[in-house]
Amino acid sequence: MAEKTTALHAIYVIDGVQEEYTPAQLLDAVTEPEGRHSLTAPAEARAVDETVDPVCRVPALDPDCIDAYLDAVCSTQKRVPATAADAYTRVRVASALIETLWRTGRFRLGDLRLDASWRWNEAPVGARAAFYDSVRAAADYVDALGVKFSGYRYARTTGESELTLRTRITREADEEDFGFVSEPFRSEHPQLGSRRSCPATLAPDPQSWVVYIPFDTAEFRLGGSLFAQVLDVGGGASPQITDADYFMDCHEVVRELVEDGILLSGATVGEGGLLRTVKQMTECAGLSLDLSDVMRAYQEQDVLRILFAEVPGAVIQIQDADFDYLDAELLLQDVAFFPLGHPVPGQPGIRVKASAKSGIQTILESLMQNAEGED
Repeated sequence: MAEKTTALHAIYVIDGVQEEYTPAQLLDAVTEPEGRHSLTAPAEARAVDETVDPVCRVPALDPDCIDAYLDAVCSTQKRVPATAADAYTRVRVASALIETLWRTGRFRLGDLRLDASWRWNEAPVGARAAFYDSVRAAADYVDALGVKFSGYRYARTTGESELTLRTRITREADEEDFGFVSEPFRSEHPQLGSRRSCPATLAPDPQSWVVYIPFDTAEFRLGGSLFAQVLDVGGGASPQITDADYFMDCHEVVRELVEDGILLSGATVGEGGLLRTVKQMTECAGLSLDLSDVMRAYQEQDVLRILFAEVPGAVIQIQDADFDYLDAELLLQDVAFFPLGHPVPGQPGIRVKASAKSGIQTILESLMQNAEGED
């Protein structure tokens, strides 16, 4: 009990400034009544800590080494970045909710509940500040998404800190005074199955489309990412995952696509970024991955940011005959999507193609170069 009191009910003083709420108070505000941690007596413990300044070392990153970077990212487990615990937490929350999209049942985002478990190493400088940032980010983001926690727990560890999230469906009890999510993000009798409704790997159909749907409007940044951890570069700023309204629209429209049965496969983009997700999908077929549309839309020149930044999203596969239907559905919800290419049966691996220039611009530059070379 003393451990729980210290971590969840302590008064936090970070960088010399006392926080207004304890972690338990932040979480209780977005937790169902039976999962809250109310104290029968006031806690007097204080957690005094300071934030860790972000590190931004910029080594020479080579786009030609994408395969080596990918192998390193796929073989490494993500650690909580002390300088970006809030971004880490938002990605974990978003990924847990996106993962439910691939499960059987009938539900909407507002029907879901999250069970959270923090295991935290309090010893390093900045660890307690990072825990508080993680809790605050979780509470703020869950509240903005119109979801609730079913409960939360804390345990001290001497190993790596981590946040584990599990999803379940809301209770059938009539709690209209507590449930505040309006239609269409709630359903009358929600069900969440344990099986997948579509595979997580690409079907070897060379005519089908592989499509990327970012679930946030954030810019692609490498700060706090697994890629930055692997290269020990810090990475600078993290993606600002804050557009909850856009996430809700994306979750809703993709769930409708799943229920319509048009997805050949689907997978979550989270830790490790887009390329790690695509790699895990290419067990039965390779993919020629064209990121040109993404780079032009975001005016991004660095392909590594697109490939490894941890912006939550989904990669789905549809038949060619369903492309117009997909286009209409996402356009109706004002959700952006980017065709990545077609599966390549019998040729495992990923071949990345990327250009931030439009086709017309490429043609004009080619003509200019040819003109300069003429006598």
